[in-house]
Amino acid sequence: MRLRGLLAITVISGLALGATATSTALGATDGRPNVLVIQTDDQTLADLDVMPNVRSLITSRGVKFTSAVTPFAICCPSRAAMMTGAYPHNNGVSANFPPAGGFVAWEKQATSSIGAWLKDAGYHTIHIGKYINGYGWYNKPTRNTPIGWSEWFGSADPSTYQMYGYRVNHDGGQTRYGVFQVENPKKYQTTVYTQIAQGAIRRQAANPSPFYMQIAFLAPHVETLPLRTTINPRDVDMDDTSQSSAIQSIPPRPHPRDRNKIPNLPLDTMASPSFNEADTSDKGTYVAGLPSLTKEEIQDLIEDNRQRKRSLMSVDRGVARLVATLKQTGQLDNTIIVFMGDNGYMLGQHRIKKGKYFPYEPSLRIPLIVAGPGVTPGEVNSSLVSLIDVAPTVLDFAGVTPTGRQPDGVSLKPVLTGTGPATPRTMLLESGPQQAPNGDTLPLFNGVRTPHWSWWRYEDGSEELYDLVADPFQLNSRASDPAYRRTRAALIREWQRLKDCSGASCQVRTTRIPKPARR
Repeated sequence: MRLRGLLAITVISGLALGATATSTALGATDGRPNVLVIQTDDQTLADLDVMPNVRSLITSRGVKFTSAVTPFAICCPSRAAMMTGAYPHNNGVSANFPPAGGFVAWEKQATSSIGAWLKDAGYHTIHIGKYINGYGWYNKPTRNTPIGWSEWFGSADPSTYQMYGYRVNHDGGQTRYGVFQVENPKKYQTTVYTQIAQGAIRRQAANPSPFYMQIAFLAPHVETLPLRTTINPRDVDMDDTSQSSAIQSIPPRPHPRDRNKIPNLPLDTMASPSFNEADTSDKGTYVAGLPSLTKEEIQDLIEDNRQRKRSLMSVDRGVARLVATLKQTGQLDNTIIVFMGDNGYMLGQHRIKKGKYFPYEPSLRIPLIVAGPGVTPGEVNSSLVSLIDVAPTVLDFAGVTPTGRQPDGVSLKPVLTGTGPATPRTMLLESGPQQAPNGDTLPLFNGVRTPHWSWWRYEDGSEELYDLVADPFQLNSRASDPAYRRTRAALIREWQRLKDCSGASCQVRTTRIPKPARR
């Protein structure tokens, strides 16, 4: 399903919104801000290039973080970390499926997560779209509203990964939107989620309580072909499942109006020196054994990248519609908007064809932009921050104290409002059970990421160490370089300090990391 055509990107500017909006008085809230979290799936920082509305309506009004990372670059652990503000070793979700992760593991501790915290504090909480992997699988296709949500519009797995023919569970039961094979623009998943969110925003304009809404779009994640059986699921976060008899994937289909856009867009990752890396002998055993990409594989990546970006164009229009609805209902000036990804994505870097998991920078880094009342407009911040900082930041703006668990992340409110800098911290890198496209078990790893360095160790004992200032593309691991012996030892001490950390002990300033010895 490879689609071609002419370039055309529709821009809905803030001026246009102002010209057409009919503003009403600000809703009679209790003084606390509303919060709208817009999350995409597998989006890279470079993908923002095709999202002019995000740039004009959110980035220009807020702070864009260029060094935001996830502690574990796969969907379920990343989303659990975002909603709890906690590392996987503390929130109990370190994989996409049981027993180490998935919906069952999540619900055991969901009372200590952002939905429950805010609902208990009087917020009207709303979830729309993708949730935690395994929610609403075939054996229990319709579930009650999960813990923490006043309104629920959660997509049921495995249809979550279909732009058409997906199922949404809600308070009244379950609704199926279209069929997989028919590209009906009215049933396109991004469009429907946006419309559900617009309706919720309008309803909340008359509610004296503030709202917290998170809308989780599928784009630009791959789609999976519908299953015909109730066999045990393979991991739908495997991005090339052609080896599996259970699940097969295709690039995400864009909205029909976008299917012919950017026909000649080059693959941006090809400009990276790490693309199809010539020498991977310094990498861990698994990555070192990957073959070079073929011409056919590179051509596939070029078109896959176009499809990914095309799928985000509908999200970008959705952002404009959501902002317009907030303005029309008089709620925009009292709403914190967070635009973010869950994890990054690799398209050929270090010979990794498609996917994430491994803690290289393209996997770890996520889009994170925050705008709203009190937030400094138009600022770009390069401080190292984490996805686990999102929940503490939202709670701080809402004036809510978490119960049951102290988040491992920190509030970014001082950074966002210009009242204080980000504390230089060491971020923990974690992993859990995950399969490769061919069914092989991927190697576990643990490590740390500082503002300057990245180090991790695999379960077989192999290590990787990078100076991200001198070597931002991670071409030359220094793990076995004698000149970096003291640097490596200090990073290992940082990992030992953090590997079992909890709450405040995770938030400590990075200790001094020695520079390599002069040769």
